[in-house]
Amino acid sequence: MSIDQLWATPVATYHQPLPLEVAQQLVALIVRRDAQKDKAQGGGTAFKQYVDSGRFYHSIHYNLFDLPETTPEHDALRVFEQHACRAIRQYLRDGFAAHDAQTVELSARCFGHVHTPGAKTFPHYHQASDLVLVHYLRLGGNNAGEPLSLIMQDPRGAPNYPWWGKMHTINPVEGMTVCHPSFLWHETNEWHGAGNRVLIAANFKVIGHGHEKQFKTTNF
Repeated sequence: MSIDQLWATPVATYHQPLPLEVAQQLVALIVRRDAQKDKAQGGGTAFKQYVDSGRFYHSIHYNLFDLPETTPEHDALRVFEQHACRAIRQYLRDGFAAHDAQTVELSARCFGHVHTPGAKTFPHYHQASDLVLVHYLRLGGNNAGEPLSLIMQDPRGAPNYPWWGKMHTINPVEGMTVCHPSFLWHETNEWHGAGNRVLIAANFKVIGHGHEKQFKTTNF
């Protein structure tokens, strides 16, 4: 009997903190950017109308890599961009055995999150991209406190057997980077740390395969 383990879902974790000054600048930028976004309206009809207006997504969807050079944290962003691209290329090489991992063209959208005590991220995946990288900058000032689990959900649908392993949890620490495919549904449990959780993330598109370069904007 010959068995091939097909269509695996590689998830990478490693611990390589950014330089302290860089991390502090990125935290300041993300906290400042978070304060500028629209605050979600109350639940029910008011929240639905808010989302339908487009203000919700326009407020939270941005690209830190596209900020002007006059941004005070511009150099720190370039350090993180280099860190993220190196990590994603290694992830492509080691997780997918991609022979062109070092030369393939990448595009990316960078964003941040600030989670206050009591907040959680609901189940979601990242559309319009191939890969996700998240780097944990600050975890409430106390890594030894209650863990904030990143919960990965089984992408196989609803197999009847084996039934175990429907989710995989990662308990981040400051300086940890996690990489995973964009299609993988994930969430977090509720954060009850002493302070805010701050992370920076990037969605990556791999341009060097398929027909991506042949697409153009239509005239109509």
